[in-house]
Amino acid sequence: MTLPFIELGTALFFGFIIYRVISEYTSPLSKIPNAGFGAAFSRLAWAFPQEYNGTITLSLPKFHERLGPLIRIGPNEVSFYSRDTYETVHKVGSKFKKDPRVYGEFVQGGHPALFSITDPVEHAKRRRIMSQLFSRSKVPQLERLISHHVQRFVHKIRNNDSIVDLGVSSRALEADIMSDFSFGTSINAIDYWAGGKQLAMVEKNDEKATWMPVLTNFPLLCEFWETIEECLYSLTGFRTQYSQGLADFQNWAQTSWQAALSAGFQSDITSINSPNLIQTLCNAGLPAETALSEAGENLGPGTDTTSATLAHIIWALAHNPAYQDNLYQDLASVSFATDMTTLENIPRLQACVKEGIRWAGAAAAMLPRTVPPGGIELHGTFIPEGTVLISSPIWYLHDAKAYPSPKVFNPYRWLSQDGKTLTEDSLRDRFYIPFSRGANICLGAHFSHLELYVSISQFVRNFRFEPRNVSQPIADDETWNLVSLPERKEWVATVLLESLQVVIHQRE
Repeated sequence: MTLPFIELGTALFFGFIIYRVISEYTSPLSKIPNAGFGAAFSRLAWAFPQEYNGTITLSLPKFHERLGPLIRIGPNEVSFYSRDTYETVHKVGSKFKKDPRVYGEFVQGGHPALFSITDPVEHAKRRRIMSQLFSRSKVPQLERLISHHVQRFVHKIRNNDSIVDLGVSSRALEADIMSDFSFGTSINAIDYWAGGKQLAMVEKNDEKATWMPVLTNFPLLCEFWETIEECLYSLTGFRTQYSQGLADFQNWAQTSWQAALSAGFQSDITSINSPNLIQTLCNAGLPAETALSEAGENLGPGTDTTSATLAHIIWALAHNPAYQDNLYQDLASVSFATDMTTLENIPRLQACVKEGIRWAGAAAAMLPRTVPPGGIELHGTFIPEGTVLISSPIWYLHDAKAYPSPKVFNPYRWLSQDGKTLTEDSLRDRFYIPFSRGANICLGAHFSHLELYVSISQFVRNFRFEPRNVSQPIADDETWNLVSLPERKEWVATVLLESLQVVIHQRE
């Protein structure tokens, strides 16, 4: 009785294999080099293992050097490395839409936020509302909020630590800034860090980014597993540390959201006289649940990327005491101002921040886009509609032609040797796209710059610092000590594989 079913199953299996082989050899994409064995037949063969291990954005640039500007990483997915193609795909008015398979996993509670909205018209409407807080003219309203938390951070270091782990401490600082801005109340990660702990709900919310490959490739399996976990929790009260951390964050977000709503909408200003994202969005007419989704989605990326960049910059400065002291003198000449207009006009500080953003390349996401109806020809190859195109902005930040020795931190890419003026370089500037391009350019760019300007300036104002462990002596003169990029993995954001610890010396 079972024999016909076995024969049928065998026939279906081999039929599927034959179908895939024929599809592969008749597809226009068959002319494009494959990233690895089996890539053309299933993204599970090459792309998924690379994504899961946090190495796909590290591996693909090397492949592009050998194989050219287009590489096939899945049956219907192509990686490209070309600044011109990036402009075509991401420019304002582009018909290339976000891939819902990936962006759908960022939707919280059924209410898409700006990053996860795939409809261009709806995205434009939301972006106009969000610009009330994130535009360059509005960002100065946030100076007081950012300075408040940076001062708390500096105070904790003064009172508690002579050795600081930059990755952990920077994450705590940025979590407090972003939570206060997003929800109108701080998550108090700085206090936990100062007490020798990591706030689990921040740590696990960050960890979620490392699980995105599983969520996007096996959505039904993940939903099934979440159902099993919830059933287990209801019966036993047991949760994994990861699930408990996410649950704690959701509970905190709900409580903070309700507190913001109960405060009423007469004012969108927090207790320290700074804008509150939830109340501002509600005042603009967005549903309260959508405002909650925006606040939640704002917290994760805003914490991960800026904290990683800050840690990398402080780490590089730790190897260069003379640059620290020169920057200190620059800051002293403007009375250690904390406003953005003053800080962004200090060449030594601006060069340091621009190079840090470039070097750290903290926003590693590949921003998948689908080819519009009619297809497109790229680099002599026709790409049919529906094909997914991917490319990461950080690849262009580490381009060896635009930035010789790209893995080395060197602010003099942007700065004259006397440290007094910024230099011009059209190729360098064209490849500087850390916040992407076009209609989907990161809305938080000005916010991030202000956070970095204030944090670095106050760190240098209060401390001299050096690496805890060094492999060779550090020159304490005007020589710039080159610093290599720390070991890392890359998912949605950069994750350091080593601890960046510095020894702190308080300035008089």
